[in-house]
Amino acid sequence: MMLLKIILLAALMPALLLLVIETLEGSFMPGLRAFGQVYAIVAGIMLCLMIIAYPIYVLMSGGRYSILFEMDDKGIDHIEMPSRGVKRTDLMARVGFLAGLASGNPSAAGASLLALSRKSMHTPFKRIRKVVVYERKRVIKLIASKMTRNLIYAQAADFSLIRDLVLERCPKGVTVIRR
Repeated sequence: MMLLKIILLAALMPALLLLVIETLEGSFMPGLRAFGQVYAIVAGIMLCLMIIAYPIYVLMSGGRYSILFEMDDKGIDHIEMPSRGVKRTDLMARVGFLAGLASGNPSAAGASLLALSRKSMHTPFKRIRKVVVYERKRVIKLIASKMTRNLIYAQAADFSLIRDLVLERCPKGVTVIRR
């Protein structure tokens, strides 16, 4: 769902730019019409590309994502474990980096390099400002002050204990949402 929001927001930017330019030229209604058309076209193209790319990514990664969570009194570490899927996605990122370099496209090379670099994430408890608890899915989402999101997955037998430990270590006044 978050990916869909990001895609729709990214599609909004060129359409808004067109609307502002048209409005500054004194033609608001044609600009509004063009805004709708550009937004629909860009969002449609981006959604189609996502629909094509996501299954390819799942096939390449093997459909699995192995992670390890380590928690102490200061925070939670989200560590990506080595697996066949991780090796495949690393290979895809390396190929993307080389393709970006070969084509002279620094943004593609940089995005691929960024995908290669992040293997773990630390979320300090003192920076958490919102906790969303999904009881049925056994997932706890931690939202830190810098908009860092960390999802904690737990087994059914351990979920209550982990949820309680996380909530007692979070700062007072943190927003807790239960879904």
